[in-house]
Amino acid sequence: MLAGQSETAAPSARAAALLRIARAESAEDLSRAQHTLLEALQAVRMLPNQMREHLLDEARLVAAAVSPELLPEIPMAQRGGHSRFASIQLVKTMLAHGHLDAAFNYVLQHDPASFPFLSVGGVLGELDGQTPENAARRLKLLRRAVKNWRQSPSFSHSHAHDDFVQLFGYFWKDFPFEEASAVARMIVDRAAQQPDTGTSAGYGNEIQFTSPRQNNLFQILHVPRQTDPALAQSLVDSHDQLAAAARRYTNGLATIYEEAEAEAKRRRADGVTCGGGYILAGDPKDFDRQRRLIDATRSGDFETSIEDALEKYREDTSAATPNYAPKQYWPSTSAFRTLFFLAGRHLGPEAITLLERIPDDDIRLFATIELAAGLAGAPESPIRRMRQPRPLTSSSFESGRISSSQATDRDATGGQSMRSPDGRLIRCPACGFQPPVDHRWNCKCGHFWNTFLTSGRCPAYNFQWEQTQCPHCGVMSAHWTWYASEP
Repeated sequence: MLAGQSETAAPSARAAALLRIARAESAEDLSRAQHTLLEALQAVRMLPNQMREHLLDEARLVAAAVSPELLPEIPMAQRGGHSRFASIQLVKTMLAHGHLDAAFNYVLQHDPASFPFLSVGGVLGELDGQTPENAARRLKLLRRAVKNWRQSPSFSHSHAHDDFVQLFGYFWKDFPFEEASAVARMIVDRAAQQPDTGTSAGYGNEIQFTSPRQNNLFQILHVPRQTDPALAQSLVDSHDQLAAAARRYTNGLATIYEEAEAEAKRRRADGVTCGGGYILAGDPKDFDRQRRLIDATRSGDFETSIEDALEKYREDTSAATPNYAPKQYWPSTSAFRTLFFLAGRHLGPEAITLLERIPDDDIRLFATIELAAGLAGAPESPIRRMRQPRPLTSSSFESGRISSSQATDRDATGGQSMRSPDGRLIRCPACGFQPPVDHRWNCKCGHFWNTFLTSGRCPAYNFQWEQTQCPHCGVMSAHWTWYASEP
């Protein structure tokens, strides 16, 4: 029925609708979902380049949910700059839809240059190691992670190195004892070779690191404590910040985990829960709407959230500042999608009557798809939001970025876009969004500020953010890739 409704939509909206229908169908009828996915891929291939680019990443995510074997046939979008995060999202999607073997093979065979170390932990979390067969698979995957880490450049501090250290610190007991000891020593040796550039990492209110080297050593301190006590003690004796942290947390992160688990058990025994709070992300200007939507899922009254989504729709269709982005990526479309997914989960079929409140046929179609996904129990899928202040033309985009003829010093809201001290334009490497100086990001400490005023360092918590999320498309990119050199 949903596929039939999509026939009257514009070509790009129809392709996007078919992709999302396939994901919704996967919860109840995988064979039908696979058929719809093939139809969607054909529709995507028929689109002009600039429209096809926007749907390629989404097509890969849907394939990960429905038919992971199709992934090699779907090209990656040419925007670049976030392949590591795209891989992590693909593995997460496979696991959420029950494709454990596909996720295992995807990570095992992944390109070493962008190996998703954090995804290894996700796969191991689903791969029970109680049987000899699974224990062997776990070790095979961890050894591949070690191999790819050793092949990565050792001359600079990198996220890949940090991710591997975290992975090893958590799963080191999967290795034979002597092998774990050897890997720990390799981490120590590499840490000594790397430049100890500034960072800011904290554990509670007590422990702070400005040395990435000592922070890495703290994260694996519990391993040499058990495999090579002499090495562990020499590290503590020769590193001041590590020594201060070890006085509080003797076994490094292992001690923190143990204390956190003990506290959780105590709270459960006392009948204490953590309910009633909010987990918010994205543009702080949108936080009130997010809170009201969370409240709606608790009360079952979605009226206020519908009004919020309608206000977004009025913004997208304003005669003064219309949104020229494809309709499937409008912020109002996203608001209605999320609303009806949650309404389906919490109200059941009663939520169908709310669809008549949506004034646009295409947006109603996308909301109906999400309602069906919520009713079927399918996991929610992240889809980017986009606001484009000018009409798209055949020359508007080059590899997913705004071209030099389209770029201006104004963002979608009309605010003055930012430049770095050396004159480079600041814009999202994935979609080209140019943040105005008055835009705000939020740190994990709760502070709001413009991350580009401090090169990604939170002025309140002094934490150095290496990744920055675009408030328009939602893609996480390395902070330095936002600084664009114009021709």
